[in-house]
Amino acid sequence: MEQKFFSIIIPNYNNSTYLEKCLKSVLNQTFTDYELIVIDDVSTDNSIEVIKKVFNQYPNRNTKLIELKEKAWNGGSRNIGIKNSNGKYFLFLDSDDWFLNNTIFQQIYDFIITNNEPELIRLSFDILTDNNWQFTIWLKEKNLDELANSCYVASWIKCIRADKMILFEEDTLMEDAIQHIKQIDVLTNFKVLQLSAVCHNTLNPNQCSSQKNKKLQNAKWEKSMLKFYQSLLDLKCNHDYCEKRRLWKIAEAKGNIERGEAWQ
Repeated sequence: MEQKFFSIIIPNYNNSTYLEKCLKSVLNQTFTDYELIVIDDVSTDNSIEVIKKVFNQYPNRNTKLIELKEKAWNGGSRNIGIKNSNGKYFLFLDSDDWFLNNTIFQQIYDFIITNNEPELIRLSFDILTDNNWQFTIWLKEKNLDELANSCYVASWIKCIRADKMILFEEDTLMEDAIQHIKQIDVLTNFKVLQLSAVCHNTLNPNQCSSQKNKKLQNAKWEKSMLKFYQSLLDLKCNHDYCEKRRLWKIAEAKGNIERGEAWQ
C-alpha cells in the first residue's frame, strides 16, 4: 500500500451533531495526500449514518471507518486508528472540532518540508466558547523543557512523525497528559508553526470534559484519576524536564484525589 503523508485520526462517540462539519473540514482540504480514519466508539446516536453519508460524498478520498464492538474510549480508539494507518505523520482531531480552513494540511506540509521533517510540529488553535466567542491560543514553546511543562497537552495540537509516535493511555478519560510526557521524552527536536489549525469547540454538552458529563460519569472520572496517578508513579523518564513534569503532575493528582476531585 502506498504510504500517505498524513494519517488523520478521529475518534467518535455520539457526536453526530458536529460530525459533518468535522469530517468535511478534512475532506475539503486542498492537500490530498492523506488518509482519514474514523474510529466509532460504539455510538448510540446516528453517527455511523452521518459518517457513511459524508464519506460517500467524497469517493476519491482515502477514508476508513472502524466500528468498534466494545468501548475503547478516546485513547484506545486513537491507538486502534494508529495501528491501522500508514501515514508518515499523524494529525488528530476530535469529532466535535474542525480544521479552520481548507489549506491547513498544505501549510503544515510546506512547513515540514522546509524544516527538514521535524519529529513533532506544534500547532496553535482557536477556542469556541459561549455566545460563539472565538479566540486563538498561540503556542510559543522554545525548547523541549518548555514543551514538556506546557499546560496544553491535547493530541490535536501536535503533528507527530510516525516513527516517534507514542500510543495513548487506554480505559481512561485522561489519556492526553501521560502521553504528552512520554511523547516529549522520546523527541530530539520539534518546531512551532505559527498557524491556528483547529477550532476547539467547547459548546458540546456531551464532551467528556464538560461539567455535565463530569457529574454523569463521576465513577469513570474517579477511576481515571486513580489510574492517572498510578501511571505517573510507574512512569520512568529519560530527561530531567520530563521528570520535573512527572513530579509536578504527581503532586497535582495527589491533591485532587485527597480533595475528592475526579478530574485534572
